[in-house]
Amino acid sequence: MLRTRGQKGILTAVIVTLALFVAGCQCGATDTTPAPEPTPPSAPTPAPAPPETVMTLFESTEHGFSIEYPEGWTENKHGATTSFQLKFNEPEGSFSVGVSVEYRPEGNSLADVVSETKKYMDAMSQFEMFSEGDVTIGGGISAYEMIGQGDIGAGKVEKFRYVVLVREKQVLFVGVSGEPVQFDEQKPLLDSVVDSFKLMPSYTYVPPAPSPGGTYTSSEYGFSITYPEGWHDYTTGEYGEILDLRAAGGIPEVMVKTWTEEEATPAESASKLKSMFSGELSDYEFLSEGEIALDDGTPAYEVVFSGTMQGYLLTCKYVIVITEANAFLIMSYSLPASFEQDEPVLDEIIGSFHLE
Repeated sequence: MLRTRGQKGILTAVIVTLALFVAGCQCGATDTTPAPEPTPPSAPTPAPAPPETVMTLFESTEHGFSIEYPEGWTENKHGATTSFQLKFNEPEGSFSVGVSVEYRPEGNSLADVVSETKKYMDAMSQFEMFSEGDVTIGGGISAYEMIGQGDIGAGKVEKFRYVVLVREKQVLFVGVSGEPVQFDEQKPLLDSVVDSFKLMPSYTYVPPAPSPGGTYTSSEYGFSITYPEGWHDYTTGEYGEILDLRAAGGIPEVMVKTWTEEEATPAESASKLKSMFSGELSDYEFLSEGEIALDDGTPAYEVVFSGTMQGYLLTCKYVIVITEANAFLIMSYSLPASFEQDEPVLDEIIGSFHLE
C-alpha cells in the first residue's frame, strides 16, 4: 500500500521518538542527567629504545690502523713473516669481522690488488658479486669495495663485504662475512664496524726483505726441501703441517705433512687418499696419477685432482713418499686458471724433496 507524504512524515517522527526513548529521553521533559565527560585518549606507551652497542677500540701502532668492534666479541690475532691477520667473532658465530695486512714490495697498485682479489673470488664455490666500486675509507684513503656471497672457507655460503686499500708496502683488507639472514639483519652494526676502520699516520712494522729462497731442513723428521726466491715459510703448526711454503701472493703453495703408514706402497696410500677426497669433496675431479721419481731418484707417487677446499676451487698435485718410519705427503695448490703456469715451479719444489 502506497503512503502519502503525510504518512511518511508521521513514520519518521515515530522512528525519531523511538530513538529518543531508547536513549533514555522522555518527550516533553527536560533531561537533567549530566552528560558524561569525555575520557581523554591514553598516550601510547613508547617502545623501549634498543640498547646501545658498547664498542671496543683496537689499535695497532705496529701495523698502523684502528678499528672498533662490539664488546663481548672474541679477538684473534695471527702474524706471519709478511702478513698480519686480525679477526673478531660474534659470540653466536653468525658473522665475523676481519682485518688482514700483507707486506709486499713497493709498487703495488690498488687496481692490481683488486684484480688479483677478484681472481681468488672467482674460484669461490657458489660465488656471486652483488656490487663493487670505489669508496673512501680510513680517513680519506681511496679503496675498493666488493659485496657478494660465496663459500669463503666456512664450508657454506656466506654473505660478505670486503674493502681493499693499499698504502706503501701494505695491502689491507677490511671485511665482514656471515650467514646471509643474520648478515642482513645486523647490516647497520656490521657496516659501522667496517666503517670505523682508520689508518694511523704511520706504522712501525718493518717488513722483511724479499725472500732470497733457500733450503728448509728438518732434523726432527729427516728431510729437506728447497724453495725459490720470493717464497716464504708460513708454517703455523695448524692442521698438523710440518711446513707451509707460499709464493709472495699467497698462492701457489706447497705443504709437507707426515703420518705413520704400516706396510703400504705409495700407490696404495694414494688410493686411500683418492677415496677420501672423492667422499669429502662434492666437486672432486680426478685428473691424473702415476709413479714418479724425485730429483735424487727417490720413488714417489703423484695424484693430480681438483676440488673445493676452504671455499676455493683449487687444482692440487699431491706426492707421496714412504720410508720405513713415516709417510710424507707433499701437497701443492694453485688456482685452476693458473695451474699450468705454476706447475713448473711446483714440480721444482716437489722434486727437491730429499730424505736426510
